Amino acid sequence: MDTNIIGRPLNRKDGHLKVTGAALYATDHQREGQAYACAAHSEIASGELLAVDATATLALPGVLTVLHALDAPKLFRCPESLNVGERRPPFEDNRIYYAGQILALVVAESFEVARHGAQLLELKYKEDEQVSLDFERDLREGKIEQTDASSRGQAAEAFDRGHARIDATYETPVGIHCAMELHGAVAWWEEERLVVEDSTQWVVGQSKALANTFGLPESDVEVRSRFVGGGFGGKLFLWSPSILAAEASRVVGRPVQFSLDRRGQFTSAGHRPRTRQRLRLAADEDGHLVSLRHEAVNQTSQVDQYEESCPDVSASLYQCPNVSISQGVVRSHVGTPTPMRGPGETPGLWALESALDELAVELKIDPLELRLRNVAQRDEAKDLPWSINLHERCLREAAARFGWSQRNPEVGSMREGSEVIGWGIASTSWAAMRSSATVTVDLLQSGKARISCATQDIGTGTYTVFAQMVKELTGLPFDSIEVRIGNSRLPTGPISGGSMVTATVVPAIAEATEKAIDALLDLAVAEDGPFAGSDKKSLRMVGGKLCSRSGGASRSIGEVLESKRLSFVSGKGEASPGEEQERYSFRSFGAHCAEVRWDAGLGRLRVSRVTSVIDSGRIINLDTASNQVYGAIVMGVGMALLEESVYDKRTGRPVTDNLADYLVPVMTDCPEIDLSLLNVPDPHIGKLGARGIGEVGLTGVAPAIGNAVYHATGKRIRTLPIRMEDLMG
Repeated sequence: MDTNIIGRPLNRKDGHLKVTGAALYATDHQREGQAYACAAHSEIASGELLAVDATATLALPGVLTVLHALDAPKLFRCPESLNVGERRPPFEDNRIYYAGQILALVVAESFEVARHGAQLLELKYKEDEQVSLDFERDLREGKIEQTDASSRGQAAEAFDRGHARIDATYETPVGIHCAMELHGAVAWWEEERLVVEDSTQWVVGQSKALANTFGLPESDVEVRSRFVGGGFGGKLFLWSPSILAAEASRVVGRPVQFSLDRRGQFTSAGHRPRTRQRLRLAADEDGHLVSLRHEAVNQTSQVDQYEESCPDVSASLYQCPNVSISQGVVRSHVGTPTPMRGPGETPGLWALESALDELAVELKIDPLELRLRNVAQRDEAKDLPWSINLHERCLREAAARFGWSQRNPEVGSMREGSEVIGWGIASTSWAAMRSSATVTVDLLQSGKARISCATQDIGTGTYTVFAQMVKELTGLPFDSIEVRIGNSRLPTGPISGGSMVTATVVPAIAEATEKAIDALLDLAVAEDGPFAGSDKKSLRMVGGKLCSRSGGASRSIGEVLESKRLSFVSGKGEASPGEEQERYSFRSFGAHCAEVRWDAGLGRLRVSRVTSVIDSGRIINLDTASNQVYGAIVMGVGMALLEESVYDKRTGRPVTDNLADYLVPVMTDCPEIDLSLLNVPDPHIGKLGARGIGEVGLTGVAPAIGNAVYHATGKRIRTLPIRMEDLMG
């Protein structure tokens, strides 16, 4: 294979559409006769809806209907095999399980009228006396449901015998995805067929879930999602906007647009749940781990059991003969949590990598050296060899690029002017997964190529990767390759979650393209073909044309197809995980080094620079891969220093329910970033050896910052976000 294109930083295929405003997101779509919907949300956290007085709303000119939980048609629950944010569909009954729950929907001729109508609705409640809103109290009272546990060796006994021991508890708050594009959809019915322009990270899963919800054959639901304005896991699942837009459209007989407002985004579209984690580590005199116990609890809703699975990473990241992990949940009157970038491992590594840093201090061993001594040589949790493990290389290269050897280990010893400088390091990791995909590639008489797959581009560069692969194999100009994704009716594609799209589709694209070229070769050497009588092995495709390997005349795709009076020729590629999954463990590794600066006089803490080295297999596009990690690092800065959704324990409503109060990083918060992607193909994961990179760039950032804060200030912060008041005094 000619590798002149793979790995290069080609511009995004969809970049021009986005920067010119031509890219249409879900609720940008306008249909003839389109109506608009707005929701009324519960102001209590637990109870019953007794009555809805819509008199004033229905009197407004332009209001078409009001749907609510007391008289709306009942929908079907989805099985656990389908991705649904809340198993309980909207308006299933009159029960209220969290503040912000959607209780009614006003549909009108315009958005303004719908919003006004929703404000005029009078909702009558019966509020429950017993409401669970206090996570700390529920933990004290032991209201924990154990959901998962595993162990090897004798962790408790080995801990007691350890030379150095750490027993500490770490916490992370509720995190909100805060995508710029709100959850929203435009839905309409074509007789019994449902079509939805949606903002989703999985068009195939969304269509299956909607079909189940409305009792339709899967063939009668089409979900389109050409562009997604941010998801971060929040749009992996089916949420109420898509369902309610479709239901409202069925009732009024015309297309309906419905989008959550920003406040609704904080209550009714999932979040990273609050966690509390206890880490108990023990090591021998040489700094080798002899015991690791990781116990985690996360907050979930009353109606869904969402597990954050924080301890899973602890079972395999470092070598240790005695390991015990467990996960539990506490049910509260909050909305259902959902995956958020790096689910489980992001909060899990905050705890593990912070505890490991504490252990290094206890042992008086350099934090880098402690990690190097404990790098896992195989996956001890699965008892499998790694497909490839460059964890040690990442640690060493990150430290070298950062200048770690110049670090003075004494707390508060590194200064510049009024600022105290702290350096911290942490490993980062994410499971390297892949799914199943079917891809078709058509070579057209126009001399262009068309590639089709029912996956989606959530802003990560999927359009570009598809086109780049076809260009690599055909030599066609980049602009001559049409990429068709974002429609559930195309050949089945993967979910854009878990950092698995690239690893999944690359082998399928390669197979489909090679089959299309092979079919073109068959036509070229057939009777009346331009290379009639030739051995097709003597031909090759170069620059989008067929030519003899020994030189001579070339023929374009169009000339070959014209000889057979055909408009196109196709190839189909399929890829799925295989027997390699039973023989190897697949994981991406990396390392982050962070520098923080603390000015006690000003009460200012900032992250000034981050050095990251990531092993994510073969890099298909250097720019899009790098952009993923840059964004992940900035997200990690937000997690460490800024982001927290605070709930009023009296009402259950988030106090921080907007982008003014829920703090996210802005440009002035962004550190200088030095990034290196190793670009070493994984020999066993699939053709080209590419793995995902979206999550591994984030998972270790917060602990690297927390460890740097300790080095600067001597304050060991175990609860995120790290606040100025934590460091004063």
